[in-house]
Amino acid sequence: MSANDPFARLPEAAAFTVASTTITDGAAWSLEQLSASIPGGKDISPQLSWSGAPDGTKSYAVTVYDPDAPTGSGFWHWAVADIPATVTELPEGVGDDTGSGLPEGAFQLPNDARLARFIGAAPPAGHGPHRYFVVVHALDVESIGIPADATPAVLGFTMTSHVLGRAVLIATAETPRPDDNTERIEVSRLVPVPASAIFAVLADPKGHVDIDSSGMLMDAEGAPVTQPGDRFVVHMDREALGDVPLGRYDVEVVITKLIPGEEIAWTVEGRVRPHARHIYGYRLEPAEDGTRVTSYYDWSEVDEEWRKRVDFPVISESALKATLGILERTARRNAAV
Repeated sequence: MSANDPFARLPEAAAFTVASTTITDGAAWSLEQLSASIPGGKDISPQLSWSGAPDGTKSYAVTVYDPDAPTGSGFWHWAVADIPATVTELPEGVGDDTGSGLPEGAFQLPNDARLARFIGAAPPAGHGPHRYFVVVHALDVESIGIPADATPAVLGFTMTSHVLGRAVLIATAETPRPDDNTERIEVSRLVPVPASAIFAVLADPKGHVDIDSSGMLMDAEGAPVTQPGDRFVVHMDREALGDVPLGRYDVEVVITKLIPGEEIAWTVEGRVRPHARHIYGYRLEPAEDGTRVTSYYDWSEVDEEWRKRVDFPVISESALKATLGILERTARRNAAV
């Protein structure tokens, strides 16, 4: 991440306030604001609201700019011009292909991907953290007077002599190199079933038994989970594998993350202390022909005592793929009932 401030050499302008329900100043973008090229990214423009603009403001423009992109000129992710002075908020998602949620008279310019919409963050893998300047510009003209196919750079140049004030939030994003996190496995599969039906299997303790590919899960007890911290008991039988003399035993599944219809993750707690703290999870994303299901296993937080005794990962990529196949079969069967 460079120290470049894209506004440092521009004429000074009064500061005013911008806030967001989807951005925390100085923090990472939420998953929805990442590029659709990133797993889970959705290219959804952030919610913005502003106040305290200088007297004489006649319109606003909004820009999102990454000065750290390895282009020599940064990367413009979004530009909206001619927002009326009476408007002080852009709801989340108005920067889609249609722009139909924008205020009357406002329009989107083509970003550096040549799309007249918001495009989410997608820094190159291993390039380090990038900053994204989310800026509301208060202008002294009702219309900036540029064509709809102008570039954001042209907008910025034209605005220079008309800016009365700027309100700034800075979001961040970073894409690690593929080998930066070797302690996580992810596999994906397109399942031709609605996300709700798939999530119902994953939230049901007995659903975990139904989709087990190891042959170790014998039964489960507990109500369907609804929130992080929920628990249920699974009856295990290691004798089925004949590799480790553990015999029959029980473990507790503890939900660590739950977003209904979107993601569920859990860890497993048994008799041995400290607990291992490895994480299993599923992420569900709507797709044209069903649901893109990503199964993951993460052992990056495993306790050091466990690392001395056990070779991680304890589950293979092929096993995760097998479970996805069984999950599809189970969800399709349940949906047909």
